[in-house]
Amino acid sequence: MTTATTGPSPCSSSVRNSRRAIDIALLGCLFFLALAGFQPAYGGVGYLRTGVMATVLGTVVALIGARFRWGPLRITALLVLVYAVFGSMFAAPVRARWGVLPSRGSLRELLAAPVATWKSALTVTPPVGTAEGVLGVVWISTLLLTVLGMSVVLRSRRYPIAWLFPLALLLLSIAFGTTESFLPVVRGVCFAVLSVGWLTWRFEGERPGGARSTIISDPRRPGAGGTPVLRQRMIGGALVMLLAGATAVGAHSLLDPPEGSGRFAVRDRITPPFDPREYVSPLTEFRGYLKDQRDAELFSISGVAPGEHVRLAAMDQYDLQVYNVAGTVEEDSPSGAFLRIADGVDLQRPTDQQRTSTVRIKDYTGVWLPTVGERTDRVELEGMRSTRAGATSENLFLHGGSQTAVNAAGVREGDIYELRYEPYTAPTTEQQNAATFADVPLPENADIDAMTELAEQWAGDSASDYQRFQNLSRSITADATFSHGIDVDEATSFSGHGASRLLAMLEPAGFDEGTADAQPLGRIGDQEQFAALTAVMARSIGMPARVVMGFEVPEVPEVPEVPAGAAGATGTATITGADVTAWVEVKFEDLGWVRFAPAPDEDQTPTESAPETVDEPLPLVAQPPPSPGAMSGDSEDDGLPTAGSAPWTVNVASTVIPVALALTLVVAILAAKTVRRGRRRTRGTVADRVDGGWQEILDLLTDLGCSPDPMRTRAETAALLEGDLPAMGATALARDADRAVFGPDDLPDSWGEEYWSQVMASCRCLNGSVPWHRRLRAALSLRSLRSRASRSDDLSRSSATKPPVTRQSATKLAVTGPSTPRTSTTAAREGRPS
Repeated sequence: MTTATTGPSPCSSSVRNSRRAIDIALLGCLFFLALAGFQPAYGGVGYLRTGVMATVLGTVVALIGARFRWGPLRITALLVLVYAVFGSMFAAPVRARWGVLPSRGSLRELLAAPVATWKSALTVTPPVGTAEGVLGVVWISTLLLTVLGMSVVLRSRRYPIAWLFPLALLLLSIAFGTTESFLPVVRGVCFAVLSVGWLTWRFEGERPGGARSTIISDPRRPGAGGTPVLRQRMIGGALVMLLAGATAVGAHSLLDPPEGSGRFAVRDRITPPFDPREYVSPLTEFRGYLKDQRDAELFSISGVAPGEHVRLAAMDQYDLQVYNVAGTVEEDSPSGAFLRIADGVDLQRPTDQQRTSTVRIKDYTGVWLPTVGERTDRVELEGMRSTRAGATSENLFLHGGSQTAVNAAGVREGDIYELRYEPYTAPTTEQQNAATFADVPLPENADIDAMTELAEQWAGDSASDYQRFQNLSRSITADATFSHGIDVDEATSFSGHGASRLLAMLEPAGFDEGTADAQPLGRIGDQEQFAALTAVMARSIGMPARVVMGFEVPEVPEVPEVPAGAAGATGTATITGADVTAWVEVKFEDLGWVRFAPAPDEDQTPTESAPETVDEPLPLVAQPPPSPGAMSGDSEDDGLPTAGSAPWTVNVASTVIPVALALTLVVAILAAKTVRRGRRRTRGTVADRVDGGWQEILDLLTDLGCSPDPMRTRAETAALLEGDLPAMGATALARDADRAVFGPDDLPDSWGEEYWSQVMASCRCLNGSVPWHRRLRAALSLRSLRSRASRSDDLSRSSATKPPVTRQSATKLAVTGPSTPRTSTTAAREGRPS
């Protein structure tokens, strides 16, 4: 009877090389079947080369360790060496020199891969390609699992444990894959057949030499295929496996899971790191391009024709202040989500109409990437420097629903990228007549009830939904005036698209004289206002509309030759701030998002006379009465008073005119302060508005007769006020103002309004701490209207002549102003300012 070898190393002479080769080959086939599961996530065959080479190199490491009986430390050192030497070629080919040799960038990527590659592979939209270190998932997992699995099968008899390692790789391909699978039935059947066959063969081959098999009667060759019984068993088992496999493949359609119950994918549970709500809506910067960058070269784009639209961002939610960019951090939300995309991979299957454009950034800044067409198929960064391309590829995001592209790190001058896209095609007349609105989920808009009834009336009852929207758009632009409100010869047109601005466009032409900073009424504006108004009114009656901001390609001065039959003459266009525009897109069934120009023509003049351009409403001034001589010389036919009534008229006029002038002065002072308060509260950035709120408090103190020391900081001034009037909350206001002005973060627009609400409450508290006659005197005071320089000079001169002021007296002076007959001690005892 043959004695079985029980030594620790199966590489001894008792283990046949043929059995060892079969083990390696079958285990390698199982690893290959598991590797194929990464195909939907990576796309192409680049990942497969990485996985196969990781399997080969891992097998070599396991063979060397088994041959020389190395321990874990030596095998680990060899594994690290293989990882570093071959990793640049197979795990970081984009950063490797010539795609083969290690470089500083590839070694840096390999060093970070064990930590960063897992997140990168899950946050990039499939197919993830080969850049950004995403190949590290295949390289690390396959190399490590292969070394472990091959070492177990070569150095021990615990072969079932070795089978667990390709199974782990299979589960990893599912976790890092997508909800789609690659040949699931074929791969599953092959994996099961090879596993069962190999494990059964190893089980029979591992029977102890002294044990008598219940099936094999000849104990000389246990587990061998030389006996008829074993041959029959092997043949029967093989036939059963083949029959089961063929049945499974033929019935794979019945084995598919029901729709809506697809498999689990980890990437669907990962929150993308880009949230557009953290950024200002690009539509708020519309007028800024025309004012500050009208002639600046923002970027150039090739392969486009005059009149084409370059998209910056699509906005699908209105909150009564601004139209916000589509997208959230939740992929299943109505807006969808921005997902990371890979550089140099096909995001969509291209069509025959695909076109290519190259964008070169110059003076344009921001995170929104200019794109063209109705769908982006591919983004290439080959024109950038390697370091800049690496940083950009790690921050590329795309919103699939709106086709809004983002570089979360922000673009820089000199950035170059290539776009492959599907051009936009306008619907034909037949398609327009049969068009119906699509049932597409959109986030809820803030309701403006005044617009709904008017929108229903203007849209009409046309049989075509396309015609209904056109009716609404034409009604909005009827009798409208196009104006940016920048040039002197243009009609007054305020920027912004808040609810008050849009509602003013629905009023009869004129001016809202009820406010100090009156805005024009009537449909006057540019693409910003008309696009927002059209989209808001359309959404109010259930039309799926959104606002898109971008640029219109101007006339290209030099057009290269194009082949006969080309769709249109295209060339390289230079985009400036004057080319900024906005349009409305509406979703129709079978047509997708259709573009509409919402604004009237730039030379359009309304049928009714437009109101005269007025910068600000002027106060009413009483007209002087005619002279007595003129009145006495008039005839009776004129119906004027006679000379005898002149003394009475003069007496009345001498009384009324001073009173009218005094009232006019009072109204002018109150109006000036109201205008100043309104400008501080509504104009400029959030930091400017917050600083204006603090200045409002300082001006009130000045009018009350206690001008603050300009040399003190906000915190010092607030500390003085807090001592006598803690209910005012001056310390919190000063702290918030310092944060807004000097803080590093960009505050939302709502911050400014909340701060002003606190400012008005503090002003009321401050006014309530003084008698009524001081409040009246402060309201009519001109102290705060003087220039800051004048006040600073006065304070400097007075501080040079006055004795030092203690903290206690300064505190009371800051709140109460000049002393009154009442002593400060008595006032402090009663708990209120004197």
